[in-house]
Amino acid sequence: MLTSKWEKVDFQQFVNDFGTKIILENAPTLLYSNKEKEHEAYNSLIAFFLVGAGLCLYVSISLFLMEVYFNIFTFIIITILLTTFDIVLLFNYIRSKVHIKPIECWIEVYKYLDFYCLSYYPIFSGKSLPNKAKDVIYKLYQNEVLHHKINITQIEVYLEISQADDSNYKKLGFFFQYGRGKDFKDDEIERNSWKYFSADTSLNENYLAVANWDHQYEWRLDLEQDFDKINVFSPWVIKKWDQTNLKPLTEDFKKKIKWHLLNLKSEPKLKPWNGNIEEQTYQNKNAYKDLEIIDEAIEKIIGPNVELNKLGDLEKQLLKFKIYFRDLKL
Repeated sequence: MLTSKWEKVDFQQFVNDFGTKIILENAPTLLYSNKEKEHEAYNSLIAFFLVGAGLCLYVSISLFLMEVYFNIFTFIIITILLTTFDIVLLFNYIRSKVHIKPIECWIEVYKYLDFYCLSYYPIFSGKSLPNKAKDVIYKLYQNEVLHHKINITQIEVYLEISQADDSNYKKLGFFFQYGRGKDFKDDEIERNSWKYFSADTSLNENYLAVANWDHQYEWRLDLEQDFDKINVFSPWVIKKWDQTNLKPLTEDFKKKIKWHLLNLKSEPKLKPWNGNIEEQTYQNKNAYKDLEIIDEAIEKIIGPNVELNKLGDLEKQLLKFKIYFRDLKL
């Protein structure tokens, strides 16, 4: 007995068969917060700690050798220069905050008989972990291992297109990581929170809204019931997709961005031909792969059961993390 499975459809072939209207009509409109920001100048932060450590070392050695040789003029000049340089580096890091926002959307198309899945991948310019220390380590991981800092999310849209009459199609529903019920900056993210919603859920401008820092989603009407979230992170911006920012995702590009290290699975998760699509679920065994790599790095460099919260907790360790990720083979 043959196993029913999704087959990937060449994007251009899909466009040739059905045009771009279906793709554009079903691209999910998003709401995102204009107050979500992240630091860019992480190299300045690393240099700040290194220069600070060098300054402390210089002062210690100078005081230790005071009786042998000590020039107060040289000591003051070097101390002032290093301190000034350190302040500049810290200031550059602090002022480097930029808005996190969706910048483009990729798409893959899959089919089985008359069933189609349009898998949309809204791409965010980055993301910021609530734990400041882990956020810095995560940025080092991105720079040294992934070589990019974008955050890729996924929203699956299921359709039924009759081969006999492709002028009309039936939109079945959505499947995505549902983040309702969590504070925007809650550390404890549930990534195996995939949930199906019928197509009617999106009626009356009930857009998908960014639910938390990990860029999971909830519906706009859900968001309006969360007074703290909708007000603290306002203004909320509407993002729609068009032909200029909606792009096909290719296998070559997946290799370039190291898709195998991301907590994503391309193949559609649901099987509409099995019926009861509302009751089908999905568990991703690689849901926490990136965070597990971060925790393993912390355990190897700092030790087990260590809680990192403030940037100061990393003062002597950042260069070690940078080297660790640079040499990491995955």
